[in-house]
Amino acid sequence: MSDDVKCDVCSAPAAHKCSACKQVAYCSKEHQKEDWKKHKSACRPFEIRSSPELGKYLVASRDLSPGDVIISEQPLIVGPKLHSEQPICLGCHVPTRFDSEYRCPKCLWPFCGPSCPADPRIHGPECVILRLQAKKNLEAAAGRDVSIYHYDAVTPLRCLALQRRNPRKWEQIMGMEAHLKHRGQGTDTYREVRDRVVSFLQDNYLKKLSEVDKEGDALLSDTKDTTLHKICGVLDVNGLEIRLPLGSEVVALYPTVYLMEHNCLPNTRHSFDICPGERQHRVTVTATTHIPKGEHIATMYTHALWGTQARREHLYATKYFMCKCKRCSDPTELGTYLSALRCLGVQINSDGKPDGDGATCGGTQLPASPLDDKTDWRCDRCPAVLSSAEVSDIVGRIGDEVDNIQAGGPTVKQLEELLSKLLTILHPHHYHIYSVKHSLVQLYGHQQGYQTSQLSDSQLERKTDICKELLQITDTLDPGSSRLCLYSSVLIHELHSAEFNLARRKLEKDPPTISPEDFSNKMQELKSLLQRAVKTLEVEPEFSAGSRMLEFVRKSLTELENWRKT
Repeated sequence: MSDDVKCDVCSAPAAHKCSACKQVAYCSKEHQKEDWKKHKSACRPFEIRSSPELGKYLVASRDLSPGDVIISEQPLIVGPKLHSEQPICLGCHVPTRFDSEYRCPKCLWPFCGPSCPADPRIHGPECVILRLQAKKNLEAAAGRDVSIYHYDAVTPLRCLALQRRNPRKWEQIMGMEAHLKHRGQGTDTYREVRDRVVSFLQDNYLKKLSEVDKEGDALLSDTKDTTLHKICGVLDVNGLEIRLPLGSEVVALYPTVYLMEHNCLPNTRHSFDICPGERQHRVTVTATTHIPKGEHIATMYTHALWGTQARREHLYATKYFMCKCKRCSDPTELGTYLSALRCLGVQINSDGKPDGDGATCGGTQLPASPLDDKTDWRCDRCPAVLSSAEVSDIVGRIGDEVDNIQAGGPTVKQLEELLSKLLTILHPHHYHIYSVKHSLVQLYGHQQGYQTSQLSDSQLERKTDICKELLQITDTLDPGSSRLCLYSSVLIHELHSAEFNLARRKLEKDPPTISPEDFSNKMQELKSLLQRAVKTLEVEPEFSAGSRMLEFVRKSLTELENWRKT
């Protein structure tokens, strides 16, 4: 203890620093507790600011290091996703069936089974309203009529129920942005919300509820159509989707996380507690890069492995803004060329005339002004130009073909043929080619006819080259593993497998073509590679795809260490 460290309460020598911010100290636990009410807001690693362009946003209130927890909070509301008709148990959110024989004993909506925990905090509030149609629900079940169950209306109903159950949460939700001007009458979104949510709730429940309310205190004070449209807008714009262990998905609203702005180079990652219990659905936001004091705290609301045009279109369609971040502003996307096309223009000779053989120029076509969604795409070697509409059509058609082949459980041969075709049109780093290559490296060494023992040295070397190529792209686009840790971990694991088997083959040759020292160095290199994957996956929640991958990588790490000892 240093004599110049003083207690923030009494100025006596202080032995205890605040473990969260480490900015203040106290002489005793009692004084720390006494000062908490005053210190609480200053202890937060972020500040809430606002601007005309961004609205409210978060900045770091002190320097943050990778792994620092920025936010950890429970949801204001959680429930079935909007725009989804997938039946899930309203008691615990696991998948169920419309015709399930198990029902909530009061409202008669489908449950998952006789032992459903049926958390009253989850289902209780809307059950009071849903039971107004209990008889109709029972008749629908008997007649296998599923039209009575609009699961996408349940979460808006849960929000409505907060008016009486928790007015503070209700006010927080109604204070969130809904972008109603983009969802007004005449839009597809307005019609979908009206038909799937507003009309369904009004006709089946809320009008009946108003009749019941006339006999006593109103259960819900505001059930207007405009309120329901706003709730759905809030859920679409601010909700975070959570995939649960058995495959169902829910949406949740959080009191602080919704303030995080979007950036295609995020500096945070978020994870959810998905195990049943008091902490279920809690979100934890951690820093993935060094965030200096005053820097914006950002997340990502689209897919990191989409090209700029696709990302910006998705963000505008779902969040109603056009991203202008560093990555979106760069035609090359930080040198990855993730959206680039091969130019099919004819090669120009030194005299300025087209090559007589008709050979292509070998150039790359990129958007002239990537923040302009109507910009031309120009070649960096010849005068060839494509319109934005032409590029969208080409990339869209290719995307459909890639998706169709990927969905069919392709063979190595099918993917290799597709890759050869795409490489004549797209840059080798284009995101559609990334997708095909990422699938290929997982099939080489695992698919029948392409088991590791059946692969030639040249095939293994090609696999390592692809893994390294994709890892470089992934690391550039997601240096802190904010969004792509599963992608990079798969690549790391496949790279380790290919390089290990190549090195082992060299060692087992007679005579060996690798020295014991070089082999030992390669094993240490592969160990470090796997340890990197472990580090990025350790924060993944239990039962998630990331946690399963973590077990797989740890097993390989143990096997590698055991092999080194033999």
